[in-house]
Amino acid sequence: MQREARAAVTPVRQRTQFSCMSASMAMCLRALGHEVTEDEVNRVMGARPMKGAAWEQALACAQHYGCRATLTMPSTVEQLKGWTDSDTPIMIAWNPEGRPWSHASAVYDVTDELPSPIPDYCTVIGEGPGPWVWVADPNIPNPKKTTRLVSEDEFYGKWYEKFPDYLVRRPACAIEREITMGGENVRMASDKSAEDYDRLRD
Repeated sequence: MQREARAAVTPVRQRTQFSCMSASMAMCLRALGHEVTEDEVNRVMGARPMKGAAWEQALACAQHYGCRATLTMPSTVEQLKGWTDSDTPIMIAWNPEGRPWSHASAVYDVTDELPSPIPDYCTVIGEGPGPWVWVADPNIPNPKKTTRLVSEDEFYGKWYEKFPDYLVRRPACAIEREITMGGENVRMASDKSAEDYDRLRD
């Protein structure tokens, strides 16, 4: 797969143990130009201790900020690449450490190969040929890291969330502007991106 672009996510660490959804949404919103903090986003989303937040809360939160949230289950790495190549950040639910609960993160790039050298903020999971999924994980155990570079096979093995009696495979939620920073509505059928609309207004 040829790399074309990446979403403008700046990986950060979450401030509490229950706010992975809010931290991941804040990363996605900042990538789209919204100056928000995790706490501000969580006041809208409403994640709580020992409960976190559900997809319904994330979808409502995205709409509150003038964004369109597209939740897909099951998704694929190819679909993630299509989104990140068009500068679209993606929230995912996955289980990178085999915990009894699921975890939210943000995918912002899919590349054919690992970078050389590996950036100090990244940790590598897996081996072999690409593609490699770049996951801004706000709660990596190593406090110096903010991104996991995960091989395709390893990523698919961890990309699920637990329901009581079964697994929900490969959930992904693309976060895109519905309302541009200039206040225009982005039509779903249009070929123009939010940035195109903003440039037309300038």
